[in-house]
Amino acid sequence: MEDWSKEIAHSYLEQETTGRNKSTEPDEQPTVNSKEGMHQKSNELVNEATHEDTELPGQRSRNFPYPGDETADCTTKKSNFFYYSIMEHRDNHLHCECMIPCQVTSDLDKEKKIAFLLKELDILRASNKKLQEKLYKEDKEQRKLKLKLELQEKATEAYIAEKTAALVEEVYFAQKERDEAIMSRLRLANEERDEAIARAKHMEMSLKVLENINPEENDMTLQELLNRINNADTGIAIQKNGAVIVDRIYKTKECKKRITAEEMNAVIEERDAALSQCKRLEQELHHLKEQNQTSANNMRHLTAENNQERALKAKLLAMQQARETAIQQYKKLEEEIQTLRVYYSLHKSLSQEENLKDQFNHTLSTYEEALKNRENIVSITQQQNEELSTQLQQALTDRANMELELQHAMESSQAANDKVQNARWWRRHSIGEPWKRCTRRSAGRIFSSHSLPPHPETPSPTSREIPPSREPGGPRLGGQHPFSALVGRNECPRSRAGQIYSLGGENAQTIKN
Repeated sequence: MEDWSKEIAHSYLEQETTGRNKSTEPDEQPTVNSKEGMHQKSNELVNEATHEDTELPGQRSRNFPYPGDETADCTTKKSNFFYYSIMEHRDNHLHCECMIPCQVTSDLDKEKKIAFLLKELDILRASNKKLQEKLYKEDKEQRKLKLKLELQEKATEAYIAEKTAALVEEVYFAQKERDEAIMSRLRLANEERDEAIARAKHMEMSLKVLENINPEENDMTLQELLNRINNADTGIAIQKNGAVIVDRIYKTKECKKRITAEEMNAVIEERDAALSQCKRLEQELHHLKEQNQTSANNMRHLTAENNQERALKAKLLAMQQARETAIQQYKKLEEEIQTLRVYYSLHKSLSQEENLKDQFNHTLSTYEEALKNRENIVSITQQQNEELSTQLQQALTDRANMELELQHAMESSQAANDKVQNARWWRRHSIGEPWKRCTRRSAGRIFSSHSLPPHPETPSPTSREIPPSREPGGPRLGGQHPFSALVGRNECPRSRAGQIYSLGGENAQTIKN
């Protein structure tokens, strides 16, 4: 459309230059050609303007998606001013046809104005294209922001779900360990009770076996038996006292062996318990390492990943330290076992139960400390969950604010579109009113006195039918030009042409205002 208007303007300027060169001749043919060229150009410019104004409302809304912008309003105002200036030029040209050919200089000024207006139209179209590109880029950025917000919300939801699941698993695992520890304590208490009962029975049986027929021999000490051997006169008495001493020594050895075996069994059980605890700690460490790896793979692209990794590393270090302490305790227990094997004696057999009770209380205290540490870890994780929930609420409020802003922008754009459409509708109807005032006689008088140029789209150059007028947004006036039905009647005097011109000038003045 722009190229066609430029070609028409260049051709018209060439025709005008040739017409000026031939204007010195006394013949009237150049004046007729200049008038025909003026008519042709005015008709083409009006058709171009009406074709631009008769676009669909959907197309206009696509070209101007945000009419609230000041630059878009400026472009629409300038295009409307260009259209109304063309209409004014056409009305003035109709009056110029009735005037004397001496006013050619004013026509040249009008031609310059038309060329200047065409340049302004090109500039406005280029600015309109730039604005549309900017709007398209802003829409893309807005969509990207929405997608990023949705992805962040999904990631936070997944992170919260994983954390809650991990907490539930830890609580369940801690409860299970606590139940197992309580059951193991009960079993140990029952086993110790059974062992104490069996030991008491065994001691009673050994005491009964040690009892002899002669009660005096039971009360005698080893020194007395040796004195008796020294004082004995016969070999039978010596053999008898020697057998008693040997029997006493053998029984004391057996008692010592039994006591050492019981102590060794108790120490071995403690060692097995320490080994099982070390294995359990190693399994927990391995499980925490797996959780660390899975969490690192899943939360690699989040900002909270660094904090989680640091927390997991701290937990791993704490577990490694606990493992080292457990290994040190295991070594200490082995050393204690060795010392117990060397230094344990018979007179500490009665205090064995007290030592076992102390060890049992010590293990209970260690388990209670471990449970307290776990409770502290659970409280820390709860605080982290609360912080994450506050961050999620802030993100949701930001999203709601953005949606409200977008809704307000859409409402303002729709209101501006409605205003622009109403203004165009009123302008179209206000432009169409002055043509109705012209009578058929006056129009026929004007068109009969002056020959009209042929339309460029008509097939034959001899036809003088004027192309149908397309008012902006309105229907055609009977499928013909407003003055085409009035040609052929010469009943109006020439003074009516001046009245029509005055009406057209008033209409143009009102449109400009």
